[in-house]
Amino acid sequence: MADKEHYDIFEEEPLPEGEETAPPYTHTMAIVRWGILGALSVFAVVMLLGFLGLSPWAGSEAKAAQYHCPMHPTYISNQPGDCPICGMSLVPINAEGKEIKAEHKGHSATAVGDSATVFKAKPGQYYCWMDPEVVSDRPGKCPVCGMNLEVMPESPPQFTCPMHPEVISNAPGDCPKCGMYMEKIDAGAGHEGHQMSGGEGNVPGLVSVTIKPQRLQLIGIKTAKAERASLGGGLKLVGYVVPDETRLARINVRTGGWVQNLYVNQEGQFVKEGEILLTIYSQDLFSAGQDYIASREMLNRAGSDTSLARVRRQVMTAARDRLRLLGLSEDEMAQIEKSSAPLSEIALRSPFTGYVLEKNVVQGQFVSPEQTVLTVADLSKIWVIADVFEADFSRIQVGQTGRLRLAAYPDRDFPGKISFVYPTVSPTTRTLKVRMEFGNSGMTLKPGMYGDVQLSDGASMALTVPADAVIDAGEMQYAFVVHGQTHFEPRMLKVGRRSDSRVEILEGLSEGEEVVTSANFLIDSESRLQAAISGMGAAQAGGHEGHGK
Repeated sequence: MADKEHYDIFEEEPLPEGEETAPPYTHTMAIVRWGILGALSVFAVVMLLGFLGLSPWAGSEAKAAQYHCPMHPTYISNQPGDCPICGMSLVPINAEGKEIKAEHKGHSATAVGDSATVFKAKPGQYYCWMDPEVVSDRPGKCPVCGMNLEVMPESPPQFTCPMHPEVISNAPGDCPKCGMYMEKIDAGAGHEGHQMSGGEGNVPGLVSVTIKPQRLQLIGIKTAKAERASLGGGLKLVGYVVPDETRLARINVRTGGWVQNLYVNQEGQFVKEGEILLTIYSQDLFSAGQDYIASREMLNRAGSDTSLARVRRQVMTAARDRLRLLGLSEDEMAQIEKSSAPLSEIALRSPFTGYVLEKNVVQGQFVSPEQTVLTVADLSKIWVIADVFEADFSRIQVGQTGRLRLAAYPDRDFPGKISFVYPTVSPTTRTLKVRMEFGNSGMTLKPGMYGDVQLSDGASMALTVPADAVIDAGEMQYAFVVHGQTHFEPRMLKVGRRSDSRVEILEGLSEGEEVVTSANFLIDSESRLQAAISGMGAAQAGGHEGHGK
């Protein structure tokens, strides 16, 4: 083929059939394909048997024990332990979801043991129901758990489970059904009375909860009793100082003229009553003075003509009244009569002792009757205007005393009283203004100052609880009432007046009942969670119709 330029494959003879060389790894890939096909077939058979319930291991799984929480039935576990939601001990259930009743610690659920083997204290001695081995001859606190010691009655104390009232025991411990710590039944109340003490509550969306003492110590819950106390702490308002309007004067002229002499040179100047503030030169005043002098001289020349004398006397009286209306005093009128010369200037005097708050005139300025020349105020007594919110309208009245405290004088209180309650409410701030009067002999209080007003509304006794015990949800207020130290019942309240630390209770609580005052938001969260989960459990079909059934 050396003489050929190109190689033609069709010129060569083909190889015999079946003697071609196979591609590499062909046999290996075939084995892999058959292996995958076999595995998929086995998996399909297993799934089909499992779906039909014919698998050999189905019987062993059905026999495996499961556990759930009595308070949260939707939580199911394959092994015993505590509920991650509420901390209760999980209890076994059967294939249908029913709880399996069992004996606990060697005694029946409703068995009542021998109290002599449980408590070492004798009747009359003091014992701790949390720690039966503690015995004391005098009252005090348990050295183990810190609870108050109680007197051992003639009949031994009994304990019951809040969730399973049929469980009664002479020994404290965990409930054999749900694992809750059992509560002591109050002496003399019987079991029925105990059941009544821990209601489910009347607050929508909340249920009663029971918490173990160990968890209560970790949470740090504090409680207080509803008791009658004084709500006379008063009402705190914000007020501002203004001049007494009855001691405020605006100086005006009664005729146009020019400022001849100005004796007040600045705002804030102190003036005394009757002191001349400024003098006004007025042509009208000079003309009126001339008319009065002329009419007076004509009256003197009237002679024996009585009718003429009467007319001239009327003219003189009219001229004299005109001078008086222009602002001349009796002394100035007497000066005109004595000198027989008209006055060209009128003096404006201070009506009382005080301070010049406004000065709207300068030397030589023309002033007219409609213009306010000066404003003078007597600040020996001042007003304080304070705003009261609608919720506190019923707590204020005329004559009510109070004290004013200013930032400028934090160590001093200024006494005063309400002199007037304004008849209208501000449409923008929704507040009512009240006016208080305060003495200001030392001129310490200055118009424009702001301060805190503490009103005293008298000492009134009412059923109250600490303010921290009331949970305000906007449309409703409620609190958690304590039963047996571990059971917490949500209770709807109707509240009244409030002070800085206490709230008046109108409905919902009785005197002596104990309520939660701290960490109640944790109990509120637990109560809402249990209410929601209980609702979910009740909606499920068939399996869980209550606790322990």
